[in-house]
Amino acid sequence: MIKTSKVPATIATGDTVAQADSINVHGAELFYERIGSGPPVLIMHGGLGLSHDYLRPYFDALEASKTVIYYDHFGNGRSEKPSDYAEMNFERLTSDAAGLMSALGHESFTLIGHSYGGFIAQEFAANYENRLDGLVLINTVPAFDYAPMVSGPETNMAAFGKLFTQPMANNDDWRATWNPVAEIYFHQWDSEVGADLDARTQYEYRAWNASSALLGSFNTLEKLPNISTRTLVIGGRHDGITPVDTGSARIAELLPNATLIIFEDSGHYPFIEEETAFFEALTGWLAE
Repeated sequence: MIKTSKVPATIATGDTVAQADSINVHGAELFYERIGSGPPVLIMHGGLGLSHDYLRPYFDALEASKTVIYYDHFGNGRSEKPSDYAEMNFERLTSDAAGLMSALGHESFTLIGHSYGGFIAQEFAANYENRLDGLVLINTVPAFDYAPMVSGPETNMAAFGKLFTQPMANNDDWRATWNPVAEIYFHQWDSEVGADLDARTQYEYRAWNASSALLGSFNTLEKLPNISTRTLVIGGRHDGITPVDTGSARIAELLPNATLIIFEDSGHYPFIEEETAFFEALTGWLAE
């Protein structure tokens, strides 16, 4: 294992100050941030190879009524890095989430997963449903059995092609490749938002390289009908990497207790592109 350095006691994002710390789960330090009070909500970031920072401060909107817990998956962000990324598999990622919440004193909670975090969240629900008060799946898919519908300028598409055809050489290579791709994942790109997200993200190329191999084993199509947890499924109409028809709509159809919401003016990040409407819908659903 590669040990992380000691983390600060608080981290400020926007107007909100979060408690930040690391905790040992399954022999590795997991970095987390916690804000707010009330019933717990755990948020899983995507990527992999990114940190949870792109989700803040957006989901801080829940802090008035919820204890919001962000964390970096094992091998990602500020969490501990393995010497062998074969250790970073779905079993480890899901059991880490269960262990983290137990260590923080939360035996049941609502789970929110975005993008690749939605893959992990689905696997978590299939294996730890007894821990869940609710499940929110944002811009994700139940299997990578389709062709993405991403389009954009030639330079961006060249980066997209590289992303899925060759390993990243180092963190600089990963960052330089990811940012042009992230741009075309938005319906309406805002360069200031993009620069802010990039500046706050902790990149880990080895996690991205390893995450691609995991996709071959990811498929929840037969698991979802057995998950009875109350679930909110969210998609962006213009999302080309996890399209509505093969992603959110298909998930909602398979889950027996799902509500589907599609944001018509968003791509892969509706919590950014339609922030007000998104959190009105999410907080309303959480309050039901």
